[in-house]
Parts: sequence; C-alpha cells; structure tokens
Amino acid sequence: MKNIFLALLALLTFAACDTSSQVIGTDGRPLSKEESQKVIRNTIASKVENRDYRILVDHMTPMHGPMMTLRDNDWALEIHHDSIGSILPYIGRGYNVPYGSAMGFHFITRMDSYTEEKPKPDMWRINIKCHNAMEGYNFQVDIYDNGQAYISVVTRYRDIVSYSGRIDVDGVRLKKAGKPKKEEKLNKI
Repeated sequence: MKNIFLALLALLTFAACDTSSQVIGTDGRPLSKEESQKVIRNTIASKVENRDYRILVDHMTPMHGPMMTLRDNDWALEIHHDSIGSILPYIGRGYNVPYGSAMGFHFITRMDSYTEEKPKPDMWRINIKCHNAMEGYNFQVDIYDNGQAYISVVTRYRDIVSYSGRIDVDGVRLKKAGKPKKEEKLNKI
C-alpha cells in the first residue's frame, strides 16, 4: 500500500511539472533559449555596469561548518550607485565583536571603495569596502552572466562567511508561457 501511494505521489509530482514552457518576449512571441539567455546576459551586464543590482541569497557557507540553505527569500545584498545595503545572516565565530552587532550583516551605508574587474569573459569580480558604526567590511562579489552570484565577506572581528544566490532580474520583461492565471483571465474579460 505504501509503495502504491509513493508511486501515485511521484506520478502527480511529474504531471505537475510543466517542462514545455517557453519564454515570451515583450512583443508576445516565444523566444528561443539562446535569445532569452542573451536578454538576461545583457540585463545583468547593464545592472553591474550601472552599479544598480540586487543579489538574492539562498545559500550560506560559514568558515567552520557546512553550507546552509536559507529558507526565507528575504536575504539580499543590494548595490545602488555609491551605497550598499546588506541583509545577510551570520553564523560563525566572533572575536571582540562590538555590542549589538551579533545579528548578522544588517546595514545600509556608503561604500568606501568599489572596484570592478572582468577576469573572465562571463564573470565580473567586484571588491567593495565599507564600514558602519560597528565594524568594517570587505565584500568580494563574483557575478556570472547567467545570473549566479557568489559573495565572500571578511571583517576584522568575525570569521569569513560566503553566500551564493542570483542577481534579481525583475523588470526584465520576460515571462513563462502557459496557462494564464486567474487575474490574467479576469483582466481580459
């Protein structure tokens, strides 16, 4: 009985996955996989060059511990011209940590320095130095043109911690084709 239930559950799971979805461009026509990747690459390049991007973080790797999946979608690092906003968790050892800073990397501040290089054709390496009233931070951010991003944070009083996630590409006028949602159906009537 248990095997039949598991087989039925697996069948329903596979039936619910839509593998035939296509990406739709702003003109309403389906884009090929290559065209949609090109649009995303160009969007990411524009965001990085304009210093206006947000990295949504979904994994954290402390120096002394295994990689952890971050279940909430609230963790992010945001760059906006000369400012940096960080809402990143921290798990690790602290050495002489200033009072009140044990909650993670939660701050918005101006950047002291921002350097950008392109060590590979499909990658940007960005080094950011900043500080707030509590401590100083050195961020190394590696961004790939497919949207993947890796962040390492070094501070004076804490162990190194790394994060991984994706560049937020909201605003790219692409959507998955498929059945319209209820709201879309109602708007068309």
